[in-house]
Amino acid sequence: MSIQNLRATFGPNCHWCGLPMDFDEPRERDASATIEHLNDATLGGVRKQRHRRLAHQLCNRTRNEYRLQAERQFAHWVETRVAEAAARRKEPAA
Repeated sequence: MSIQNLRATFGPNCHWCGLPMDFDEPRERDASATIEHLNDATLGGVRKQRHRRLAHQLCNRTRNEYRLQAERQFAHWVETRVAEAAARRKEPAA
C-alpha cells in the first residue's frame, strides 16, 4: 500500500502525534510522511496492509529508537537477574 493510498484511507495527519504531514518530495525531512508498520515483523508481527499507517519521519524514527532503548534495558535486566540467581546458588546454605 502506497503513501497516497494510506493518505486516502487514514487522512493527512500522523498516526502518532496527530499533526499534519508533509507529502512533498524529498521524504527525508522530519515532517515527511512515512509508512509506519504497527506490528513490526522483526518483533513477531505480520506485514499486512491493515497494520500500516502514516507517521512523520521524526515520529517513526523516534518510536523505533525508544523501542531499541527498551529492548536494551530489558536485556540488561535479564542479565542482572541471571547473575543474581547464579550468585544466590553459590551462597553457602545457612
